[in-house]
Amino acid sequence: MSKRSITRTIVGVLYLCALLGLAMPMAFADISGSVEAVDETSAESKTATLLQPKPDWQAREVVSIQLNALKDNDSPSKDAGIEQVWAFAHPQNKSMTGPLPRFAQMIRSPGYAVLIDHQRHEISEVRESPRDAVFAVRVLARDGSFYGFQWQLRKAALQSGPSWMTTRVSAARTTGEQLSQR
Repeated sequence: MSKRSITRTIVGVLYLCALLGLAMPMAFADISGSVEAVDETSAESKTATLLQPKPDWQAREVVSIQLNALKDNDSPSKDAGIEQVWAFAHPQNKSMTGPLPRFAQMIRSPGYAVLIDHQRHEISEVRESPRDAVFAVRVLARDGSFYGFQWQLRKAALQSGPSWMTTRVSAARTTGEQLSQR
């Protein structure tokens, strides 16, 4: 079995797990960030205003950019957060999860939908090397429940230089914690 077919099989299993609501447990530091305003007049201007991978961003910053975008998914335009996450998807990730409409559908699936318009998030480093990084992310969703994710990144060879991009995000797993409503 080739490496590519093994990768496809793994991604397929992960996608199925996401649809069934299965995932790996994870843990979490809220890092503030911002997304630049998007001009809705054209697709070109929208792409130009999304933050793009660049060599001087740290792996944690890339995760933070994506989570902050999803936290306010429809600002400044519908699904701008999902598009921001897509901008940081590693090329190998994009080949498995794209194009963008298919990726957006996956993000809206039960395994990832709790990321959209979540209340807050925390990021904890699991491990980082010069080439790969893994972070535990804990999200407080709109429903008041906490969910864990594992966010994996790898440096991609871009024209601007090696840049951190997301290779995989595990599907949501409930932590069993609930924000009490008083």
